[in-house]
Amino acid sequence: MPETVTEHPLPALPQLAVATAEEAIRIVNRWLHREVGMALNVSYATFNPETFCWHLPVHLAYGATGSLGIVGDVYLHAAVGSFVGAPEVADLQHRADALAAAHGITE
Repeated sequence: MPETVTEHPLPALPQLAVATAEEAIRIVNRWLHREVGMALNVSYATFNPETFCWHLPVHLAYGATGSLGIVGDVYLHAAVGSFVGAPEVADLQHRADALAAAHGITE
């Protein structure tokens, strides 16, 4: 009598909207450049498995000076790709202006 083999499909793994730090950086930098200004950027992302979010510090940086400091933080949900925490655009602009002025940079 032939043996019957029953296959049990493995459950599908959840797909992440933002699976890598590079993707998170690209998404947030695109938002910063469109909504806030070119001098603000993120250069690294840290994944927090407890919140399932990417944490991305926002730096004010100029070509001549490099990074002047952090003006805010963005939190991006890895599973759905939405911003779950970010300063208001006006707040980021104000913080960036204040930090630039503290370093003697006026635009």
